[in-house]
Amino acid sequence: MSANQLILKRTALGTTYLDLLDRSGFTLVDMNMIEPFYIDDKNHHPTSIVFERDSIMYAIRSDWTRTLLNFNNNYYSNETKFGYFGPVVREHESFYQAGVEIYKAGNQDIINALLMHIQFVENSTEDTIKTFVINNDQLLDLFIDKYKLSENIRTLVYSKNISELRRVLGTDHDLYKIISAKVSEQYEMIQQLFGDTEIMQLIERVKDVIKSQNKETKFILDLSFRSPQKYYNGLYFQAFLNANSPVLSGGQYNSSAFGIGLNLSDGGLL
Repeated sequence: MSANQLILKRTALGTTYLDLLDRSGFTLVDMNMIEPFYIDDKNHHPTSIVFERDSIMYAIRSDWTRTLLNFNNNYYSNETKFGYFGPVVREHESFYQAGVEIYKAGNQDIINALLMHIQFVENSTEDTIKTFVINNDQLLDLFIDKYKLSENIRTLVYSKNISELRRVLGTDHDLYKIISAKVSEQYEMIQQLFGDTEIMQLIERVKDVIKSQNKETKFILDLSFRSPQKYYNGLYFQAFLNANSPVLSGGQYNSSAFGIGLNLSDGGLL
């Protein structure tokens, strides 16, 4: 595909995506890439480009989620569903990002948004999601509470330090067994322990939606899987068309918000 064709296809995909969001009741936003600087943004994106102008600090947008969260907090918007397609600059590289943010998102809002995005990807590519990886940071809270574990266990789980987990917990501990097992086996093992919790019930609903679209999709619950974005603090997922980069990613943040990002660079859409 030539450079011209790539630009045209990306633009067409963005337009088609925004049209879908418009028809689905999302408020579309198009904001300036230069925005006021907030220290929380720097904490979440340490490579953001920040500069001063007339004694006021500004930043070049590096993430739409933080931009929209700041907008919603500052202007107390009554809207709860936002959609976007536009450039961001991260680590001195610019690229286009598309996605949605839903505030006051209930479980059905999450399911509906996931289903809409999966169908958009598969309709756009005539391909199916090969792998769907999910986790919820709150699952570790359940383990820590149930087994009276130290908070330090989080670092060992997220780094998959199997040898140290074995030393600290012993080979008979449920958490050690889960982390040392194949990721394809973790869902059933965690389901047996915490299947009656709201956390696992939502993950089960997501699994049912994924499998209803394509039974061949690998659905993986990985307790060590963690979002690269620090603001996610609940359910987090990535969906893959290929082995390179996720075509979809997102999750829960800020107590009751949920977002999905659509990869228009190397996720397999172009």
